Amino acid sequence: MSARHERVTTLKILGVTITDKLSMSDHVQDVTCKCAQTLHVIRMLRQHGMNDQALQAIYRSVVLAKLLYVFSA
Repeated sequence: MSARHERVTTLKILGVTITDKLSMSDHVQDVTCKCAQTLHVIRMLRQHGMNDQALQAIYRSVVLAKLLYVFSA
């Protein structure tokens, strides 16, 4: 039986998506989408009466963490 090899165009390493062209555009798009979803949840929590201090803590722990994860690399 012969082995079939399938060409892969993206690779996710330690949570970072890199394309076969060494582009991180897919990763940036994914992170942006996840941050937008989180911001929507934060707006909903604000509408339901969560205080600003708690909302800021959520923002820092989720959104900023996602944005800064690969920044040092």
